[in-house]
Amino acid sequence: MKSIKFIGAFALLGIFLLSSCKKKGCTDPIAINYNENAKKDDGSCLYEPIPPTTVQRISYGEDDRQHFDLYLPGVHDENTKTVLLVHGGAWVLGPLAADSVLLFGPAGIDLTSKLINEGYAVALLKYRLACYTEDAIALTGDPNFYMDNMIEDVDLAIAKLKSEAGTLAISPNDFALVGESAGAHIALMYALRTPDFDVKTVVSFYGPTLMDEEVFKTNASSAPYNNFTVNSFFALRDADVGCDMSTSGSADLSWGINSFVGTELEVGTTNPTYTDTLSPANPNNLLRYLPVFLMHGEADDLVPHGHADSLMVQLNNHFATTPASIDDFSSPHKLKKYEFCGHGWSGAGCNKSAIRNDVITWLEEHF
Repeated sequence: MKSIKFIGAFALLGIFLLSSCKKKGCTDPIAINYNENAKKDDGSCLYEPIPPTTVQRISYGEDDRQHFDLYLPGVHDENTKTVLLVHGGAWVLGPLAADSVLLFGPAGIDLTSKLINEGYAVALLKYRLACYTEDAIALTGDPNFYMDNMIEDVDLAIAKLKSEAGTLAISPNDFALVGESAGAHIALMYALRTPDFDVKTVVSFYGPTLMDEEVFKTNASSAPYNNFTVNSFFALRDADVGCDMSTSGSADLSWGINSFVGTELEVGTTNPTYTDTLSPANPNNLLRYLPVFLMHGEADDLVPHGHADSLMVQLNNHFATTPASIDDFSSPHKLKKYEFCGHGWSGAGCNKSAIRNDVITWLEEHF
């Protein structure tokens, strides 16, 4: 018995000695002090410092709003994909031309830094806004009057990124759109109609998809949205000052919709001549098959989450796709709703981290 115990102890000692004799060092091949002979990592790996994110403002047209702020990750090359972020604001509100778009930063969903850390280039887009008026006679009467400009601005911005891709060291063939609220509407209208297959996917944050839907019109004409505070964060392109930007007073977002659509959309009546033209959920606007991710808060008090349902039904019917389960990101068309989240991802219980992670998961799957 003693001899058996001795042999066992000797064997354990041998294993210990063999393991302790394994050469320690840095075992990570991408480290600058990688040791190919090391068998056990000792935590000594050193890395080249990652260059900081760079940002530059790039114009894509002559209007002072036709530009984007491009954020490039520390390491980028001809394979780096670009995500264009399109801000909302009822089509008539937005940051001043000289200012930065803050809705996707720490003041909002804080998505920009998350995308950059994942290695994406990020273009924060400004575009030509509709001119706000509360005078029905001053409305354009043309549903495409402002929509055409906004669609053109997205197209021009992407064209500019393509033409400068070599200088910027990004891919000229890989673009995704993420829009919020009115910006999501613009992103959807563009992506679902563009013939550009370099636009690989679109993500909508609580975007309107039915412009003449009753609850949406009612919400927009009710508190607090009928008395929305105007400031430098949400400046107003105001007809009362010659369609220049105003940073004081308030706006009625129902008139923001009217100004954009070109006619007064009254609660209790319908105007399909105008609204069908501008509704992503209208089958006539479903011209392009591409991955679409609709993200909506269950507590949204401006754009009902039923708008996302309506577009998802149309996408599945039109393209013969199957609704995805809540944890399935492989389907080309996906809808996910977020508990406790209001418009703008507001709400104390809204899990913004989960929202950011879902965007990244979607992009990894479809972009």
